[in-house]
Amino acid sequence: MITNLDLPEFQGIYIAPEAALYLTATLKRDVPAIQQIRPVHSRNVIRWIRVGLTSPELKQVSGKELLMSFEDIVSMRVIALLRALGVTWPKIHRAERWLRQQTGYPRPFAIKRVWTETVDVFADFTEGFVAASRHGQLSFVELIGQYLQPVEDMTFVRHNGIYVASTWTPHIDVLLNPLIQFGEPCIKGTRIRTRIIWQMLNSGESISYLVRAFKLSEEQLDHALEWENRLQTAKVAKLPA
Repeated sequence: MITNLDLPEFQGIYIAPEAALYLTATLKRDVPAIQQIRPVHSRNVIRWIRVGLTSPELKQVSGKELLMSFEDIVSMRVIALLRALGVTWPKIHRAERWLRQQTGYPRPFAIKRVWTETVDVFADFTEGFVAASRHGQLSFVELIGQYLQPVEDMTFVRHNGIYVASTWTPHIDVLLNPLIQFGEPCIKGTRIRTRIIWQMLNSGESISYLVRAFKLSEEQLDHALEWENRLQTAKVAKLPA
């Protein structure tokens, strides 16, 4: 049982539409073999919360007051990718319950590097790969290892013997850090929000001006704009037909 984790008190602030947008914007990149990726909507995010797949204390919070932490959005990141890869809901629920029981942590998808071979959910423990969706059955890595796909684009920091997700990189040079700008996407290594770059460019500022003003490379700006373009595309994908 894990208790008294030495974690930062502030863990980012996100609302359901924002979380859904970030998740949708990354899925096509992560699962390119799937031609038609179903966008994640706010209702999906809220349903995952209501069935207890994120912070237990959020289950009864009304929609208007629902604010999620960085660890919540990371948990949803894992759930969305598992679903896109074809893992069934019963397997996801079994994996979440087993991992929560074993770790004693309320958001187990935020603290373990999770893997899948598109049927089961595995977690990387010290004794090896464990099939969390099969109640902790130890797996034969030599048989399945070549098929496992990591479900991660996060960094993990060790706190009291456990690795907890500390940042998420949804696009190259773009970082979500709950301790920087309330967890909003920023250009990696800076406090500059990608949203600001997008807004300034669309208000008429030139790339050359932004490079000078923010002391960034054109490559960093290009990546920030690529991410914001992904968000715009995700917004369109989520519009009702």
